[in-house]
Order: sequence, then C-alpha cells, then structure tokens
Amino acid sequence: MIRFALIAASVLGFALTAALGNLMVPLLRELQRTMRGAQPEQETDRKEPEEPVPTIGGLCLMVGTLAAVGAGWLAACAAQPSLLGSDRQMMSRLLIALLGTFAFGAVGVADDLACIRSRSALGMRRAPRLALEAAAAALVLGLLALSGCLPAGLVLPGAGYIRFAPAPLLWGALLVALAEAARVADGADGTVCGTAFVAMLGLMMLETQLGWFPLAVFPAALAGALMAFLLWDFPPAKLHPGKCGCLFAAGAIGCIPLCIGYAELSVPLALPFWLEGGMVALQIIVWKASGGRRQLFGTAPLHRWLEKRGRAPISIFYTFCVFAMLGVALAMQMAKIS
Repeated sequence: MIRFALIAASVLGFALTAALGNLMVPLLRELQRTMRGAQPEQETDRKEPEEPVPTIGGLCLMVGTLAAVGAGWLAACAAQPSLLGSDRQMMSRLLIALLGTFAFGAVGVADDLACIRSRSALGMRRAPRLALEAAAAALVLGLLALSGCLPAGLVLPGAGYIRFAPAPLLWGALLVALAEAARVADGADGTVCGTAFVAMLGLMMLETQLGWFPLAVFPAALAGALMAFLLWDFPPAKLHPGKCGCLFAAGAIGCIPLCIGYAELSVPLALPFWLEGGMVALQIIVWKASGGRRQLFGTAPLHRWLEKRGRAPISIFYTFCVFAMLGVALAMQMAKIS
C-alpha cells in the first residue's frame, strides 16, 4: 500500500504540473512583457528567441509537488496509521523538508522577478540573495533542532559515522552553496530539471533502502512533476524553470537528506550542480589572483564550456544526466557505509 502512495504521488505530480504548464505558459509570457515594458535589452546567458520563452516555470513545480505530496502522504497514512501516532515524527521531518524546499523556492521567485524587471540574468544583488538563502537554511536547521531531528555528525568514507559538533554550521553552508551552484546551472535547456529528476529517483530509492519509506512521497511527487516539466524544458525549451525552479530543486536535494539524518548525501546527489558552481568559483579565483590576466577555463560554467566546444543542447542535457546518475551511484555507496 505504501508503494501505491509513491505511485499516486508521482502520477499526481506529473498530471498537475502538466496541466499547470499548459495554463501558465501564456500567463507567464504576458507577465514578462508587462514587467519588462520598454526597458532596454541587457545581455543574458541564453539566446533569446523572437517570442520570449517564459521563466518562473518553477511555480508549476512548486504547486504540483505540494498537492501531490499531500495526496501521497494521505495514502501512506491510510496504509500505515502509525504515521499519525507513534511515528508522528515522520510527519515532522516531511513538513520541515517541504517548508525548507519552498523557502528556497521563494528566494528563487524573488530572484526571477528581479531578473524580469531588469531584463538581466543577474537578478538580485548577491548580498541580499545570500542573506535570504542563509535565512532559509537557518529556518530548516532551527526547526530540526526544535524537533530533535538535527544530525549531530556526518558519514566519512573509510571512517563511517562520526560525531562533529559544528555539523549544523556545515549543513547550513552546504544548503546555501548548493542553492548558489544550482542558480549557476540555470543557463542550458533541461539541465536543471534533468539533474533534479535523476536525483529525486535516487533519493526515492535511498529513503526506501534506509528505512524512510513513507517520506519517499516527497521525492516521488517531485520526480513526477519534473518529468512533466521536461515536456516544456527539454531542448529546445518552451518554458524555463528560472531561478525559482533551480532553487526549489536545490532545496529539495539539500533538505530531504538533511531531514532524514543523511545530509552528506546531498554532495554526490547534486554532482552536476557542484561541477557548474565549482568551475565558476575556480575561474573567479584564478582570474582575481592573476589580476585579471589569466583564466583557468576559456569560459564557465560547464554548460557554457560545452557549448563553446560545439556540443548541441540535447547532448549537454544527456551529459548532465550521466553526471547525475554517477552522483546517485556515489550516494548509494555512501549510504552503505553508514
């Protein structure tokens, strides 16, 4: 019956997101026209077509996932009534993961609105954006601490589980860094959604393997929603997830493992995002260290680097999916160590 809950969450997430996508594409396109008005063009990471591709498509993901998780959880409770009694802490963990994910998604919405107003890919200024992301991370950590679910250590390869007093600070930094890395990845059609889809499938398998079967309704619902969203975001994209979708996906990859006590699994699960963000960070460090005279890579992040080498958008999409599958395999191995 719990398996039925996962299937129901996935199917409902797919159906709702598909329906919302059909409704929201024209509405979001009109919103962009209205908010941009007659402001001058500024350079962005994507090549803009004559008919602008709407952004903030991540709103479809957020609404579809929330409804699907609710339905999936009700089905799980019907199959396992103890989830409303002795296992009530399961619900607390699920709610905290949802709240944290939506908090990061809300930061992405604000970032997208700033992008639309300025017609620039830069969006919000770095300081307020980082402050909002840090606040979202602090919210998750605070709620986990209040509910007694905050991990007190981490799993290290070769050493197993070790207690580590500053672990909460590490998890907060991890959530913010992951959000920033996913934000950088919002430059190629389908890469963010494809990466997140593979990660959610991996998380669903990991939660069942680690004994958190009922909580797998969240990644199951989001996997279904992401599959539907790829109908529009697959190259060539007709709807972009925007910073909203990127940070929502990053929030899920970061918050779900944290809420079940395996925060370190976010590192391999988000492998493509780390490659994107890490490449940009190294590029900036080398450029500043050389006084602007040298670049480590010809261009960054990774999807831009692949574009410069003649890779087609579909090829880049599948490359990111392969990296995501490698990350899931590494996460599975880490779960065995713990």
